[in-house]
Amino acid sequence: MIGGVVALGMVNWLLFGVGAVAFGLTTWRRGSLTAGGAVTAVVIGTVVTAMAGVPWLLPLFVFFLSSSVLGRMLPAGTDAGDHKDKQPRDAVQVLCNGGVYAVLAGVGADPELLLVSLAVATSDTWASEIGKYVRQPTYDVLRLRRVPPGLSGGVSLAGTVGGAAGAAVIGMLAFLVGPADISGTVVYVAIWGFIGMLVDSLLGSALQARYADVDGVLSDVARPGGRLVGGLHWMTNDLVNLIAIAVTVALATAIG
Repeated sequence: MIGGVVALGMVNWLLFGVGAVAFGLTTWRRGSLTAGGAVTAVVIGTVVTAMAGVPWLLPLFVFFLSSSVLGRMLPAGTDAGDHKDKQPRDAVQVLCNGGVYAVLAGVGADPELLLVSLAVATSDTWASEIGKYVRQPTYDVLRLRRVPPGLSGGVSLAGTVGGAAGAAVIGMLAFLVGPADISGTVVYVAIWGFIGMLVDSLLGSALQARYADVDGVLSDVARPGGRLVGGLHWMTNDLVNLIAIAVTVALATAIG
């Protein structure tokens, strides 16, 4: 009996390994992830599978797939974004968006918190992609001044609605991965995912490096002749994402 269970476990891990390698190679060859990003995604997936179970790969997959599809369907870029805009996701981006999820899985955290962490990442990504594509009037969330679409800390109506939709999609996954109070979890995750998107915007406006070029046009990246006009020179969008996810999970834990 014990031998059969061990053999079944080995088969399951073998199948997972084959699937993980296939996923990494496919996403790298299609330009969705860099080689480092693909390896990091596989490591995160392995930790989640080992500690939380195969079903909890689904939220990761939905986040990654929806982000990739939106990026391809809504190809509009912006000069205000950082140098990683519309580029394959690298290891740092993957870790900053999915690392908290893996840690929560590793410590056996409440399943709702796992969903919250990815709801924040998904909400922020959807808001950014949709906001840059629609290009509605965008305003700095702290200074209430109009800024270029895509600038960190900027919010628009279309982006905000898109972010709410992204958080709701992750919340709906409760019906598939099955925390105890499913209906309550959907609402809980959607609300905290949306709050996390706002936290990300606040942190981006307050802390992320912001530059002005010789004509005074704002951007997240330094350009020739540009100067730092706000934030910390070492604070990148990736770090803002990581901090926003961690802060939102901490708030959700504290408030309950």
